[in-house]
Amino acid sequence: MRALMSDDPARPRLSFDEFKLYYDSTEKVTDRRLETNRWNYSVCIAILVAVAALTKWGLTTTNLLWVGFFAVAVLCMMAILFCSWWIKQIRVFKNLNDAKFGVLKEMAPRVVFDLEHPEAVESYCPFDKEWEKMEKLNALEKVGNIVALKSSNMEYFIPKAFAVLFGGILGVLVIIMILNWPPTKLVQPNPAASTSATGQVK
Repeated sequence: MRALMSDDPARPRLSFDEFKLYYDSTEKVTDRRLETNRWNYSVCIAILVAVAALTKWGLTTTNLLWVGFFAVAVLCMMAILFCSWWIKQIRVFKNLNDAKFGVLKEMAPRVVFDLEHPEAVESYCPFDKEWEKMEKLNALEKVGNIVALKSSNMEYFIPKAFAVLFGGILGVLVIIMILNWPPTKLVQPNPAASTSATGQVK
């Protein structure tokens, strides 16, 4: 523990109210990150529903089958780009959180609770101790330049999984298009129309 000396110019005393205000702003960043993740997840689910709807429409409307396939391919490419942006967004939020908790860690030993007797106040250095315990429990993991809880790094799994899924759909569509080029190979004539036309010939 380190004592806070009121006459130490290198370690000025800091207000607990300021520390608390800054901590609240850090919590708001975390809440905003989680809310953004929920929104992005909903967008990806909506894109999957749109892909399914376009595929069904293309298969039931044979004359427009290739239009449906092309629309699905474009949608999948946009979804992959969206997932890439989502991953970058998570990284930005984590960097911001990391910077804010770094500032809180620096502020903690200097916070004064008893303004009448500042020389009697000591810091327990909670952030340092918490970090040391997490390291002992092997609960930390480094992703890029970010060191965070292993469980929190699972945030990256969902956008990566969606990107793989959309990439798989796009890959299958490309293979189908290559194997059935030109487009007329997948478009079958309507038997009912052919029979009707044949029946009119005398």
